[in-house]
Parts: sequence; C-alpha cells; structure tokens
Amino acid sequence: MKILIIEDEPRTAIDLSQTLKKIDPSVTIVDILDSINSSVNYLQSNPMPELIYMDIQLADGLSLDIFKQVKVTCPVIFCTAYDEYAIDAFKLNGIDFILKPFDQNAIQKSLEKVDFLRSYYKKDDDDTRLNKLIDAIRPTVRSCFLVNHKGKMIPVAVADIAYFFITNELTFLFTFSEQKYSIDHSLEELEQMTDAQQFYRANRQFLINFAAIKEIEPYFNRKLIVKLSVKCNDQIIVGKLKKTEFQAWLSER
Repeated sequence: MKILIIEDEPRTAIDLSQTLKKIDPSVTIVDILDSINSSVNYLQSNPMPELIYMDIQLADGLSLDIFKQVKVTCPVIFCTAYDEYAIDAFKLNGIDFILKPFDQNAIQKSLEKVDFLRSYYKKDDDDTRLNKLIDAIRPTVRSCFLVNHKGKMIPVAVADIAYFFITNELTFLFTFSEQKYSIDHSLEELEQMTDAQQFYRANRQFLINFAAIKEIEPYFNRKLIVKLSVKCNDQIIVGKLKKTEFQAWLSER
C-alpha cells in the first residue's frame, strides 16, 4: 500500500512511518510532508496515494485547507491531539481519527479498518467505493455541538437549541435559555447533522426546532410567519412554495 504522511513534527512522522512498516512490511511511504503548501504541490503533481495519514494542525495552518485547493480522492486517517475538528475531518474523506499520542495498536486498527472497507466495497468502481466508504462512517444526526466561547470549547446539546440562523454570512445557534453562540457550519450542513423530524429549514436564514414553535400566522401573499417561544430579532417567514410542506411537517408530530 502506498501511503503519504502529512505531519509537521519530525519525530512523530518518523515514528509513524516506522510503525506502519513494522505492522505491514509491504507498505511504501511515498513521502513525508510538513505543510499545507508542500502537500498541495505534491498532490497536484504526483499520483494519488492509496492512503494518507494527516495531522490536522500544521505549522502553516489547518490541513483541512488542503482539500480546498486540491481534490483528494483517497481515504484519509487523521492523527491529531485536537478532537474538535473530528466532524470536519470525517466530511473530508476521513475514515478514522487517531488522537495523539498514538500507539502501535491504534495504527494497526486504522489499517485493519482500511482493509475491511476496501474489501467490502471492492465490487464498485473507485469513485463509488470512496463515496460509499465515506458515507458509511460519516456521522449523521448529532446530539451535541461544541462551540467556541471566550477561548473555551462548550458543549451544547441539540435538545437545548431553539434555532440556527445566519446573519452577516455567519452561522449562529440560539438556545432555549436565550444564549447565542457562533458555529462553524453552514445551515446546509446543519440540516444533515440534525433530525429532520425535529428541525425544519424555514428559509435561507433559519433552521428551527419544532419545540420552539409557539404559533404560526398567515402572512402576505400566502406566506406564513412562524412565532417562537424564545427571543428572535427577525421575522421567520415561510414562503408560499414551502407552506404546504411546512404544514405537513408540523402535522406529523
């Protein structure tokens, strides 16, 4: 198996390389890279490896930015000391997430996972296999979100969230206790990460929790206004094209 290592700590990179070869002598380490820039240059000018072990925090930024500059078409195993990036990692070809300091057992299990997934999807073509592999391990409905607040990470239970909203191109969540926190996900992503039975995308600006809805009223041009049981600075308007769908969603409770 041809493996690329992206890691900016030389000792860790060497240890990982030696551990991989110890577990499987047939492994070929095609290169060891230590930055976003060198990784992008390599991936743009060389054949795609069969697997990448990738640290998340590199000297020149988050390795997740690599995916914004080059299409990575192989599975990625993330090795990092910071688990707050786990969801983003799994959205970017991630099939495993190993916390540092890792040991041989953790690395071996990650390779076994790769072998299992490869054999399971071997009947499909490369692109179909990769998509199925990622979908198989990608988290779907979340029960909690970690938010940054005054330099700390705070867990917020999804059940405590009244609605998500966008303002000035930034995404926020608003809780039933009327606390507002910024969150690093788009509303499109949040739709996939929350229960569709509990949260509804009212419009481009709001994703609302059924439990927060106090009442709905008719509005101009066959639209609806949604009134919540918590504070909201903007009117939440459901357009006429979504009116029937929204009412059906409400009546299914």
